[in-house]
Amino acid sequence: MPPKAKYTREEIADTAFQMVRRHGMDFLSARSLAAELGTSTAPIFTAFGNIENLASVVTERAGALYNDYIKEGMKDSLPFKGVGMKYVQFAKDEPELFKLLLSDLNHGGEPSHFLPSADENTPSVLDVIKKAYGIDEVGAARLYNHMSVYTHGLASLFASGSYVFTLNDVSEMLTEIFSAVIAEIKKHGGNAG
Repeated sequence: MPPKAKYTREEIADTAFQMVRRHGMDFLSARSLAAELGTSTAPIFTAFGNIENLASVVTERAGALYNDYIKEGMKDSLPFKGVGMKYVQFAKDEPELFKLLLSDLNHGGEPSHFLPSADENTPSVLDVIKKAYGIDEVGAARLYNHMSVYTHGLASLFASGSYVFTLNDVSEMLTEIFSAVIAEIKKHGGNAG
């Protein structure tokens, strides 16, 4: 009968997640995790088979935390703005997880297909935009795209440690850009060019 594992799969995943939160995914290796746990690499490979499987679990956890931020933003009195603010807040609070999940946005295609297309929160956000601002699907997608590009830039500054703006500044800036973009979209009947 094999000896009882010193660490459970859950404990290993928790430790790996905390390491990635502090140092980034590039820091995660079987050796660095084993050192953090104070054990050999054997329990890691027994629990996960390989480091890629563990990295997938860590990425899923990071995604779940990100989704919690976005859902919290949707509860704001201005849900669309709340989502943008929580996106930036996530980058500020969790810079390494932000980099893991959201800094490699090269999904291909034209710039008009930038960020929201791959995000599981996109359908909910688009529904909020259409209902709250009375614009069609095309206009909602254009607004979300414009605001996503702008918001991502602000969030990237925070994730890189460049605190050029306060969160209050971000709130004001998002309002200004939103006002200009929504006016342009409405002027052109929901699908401004």
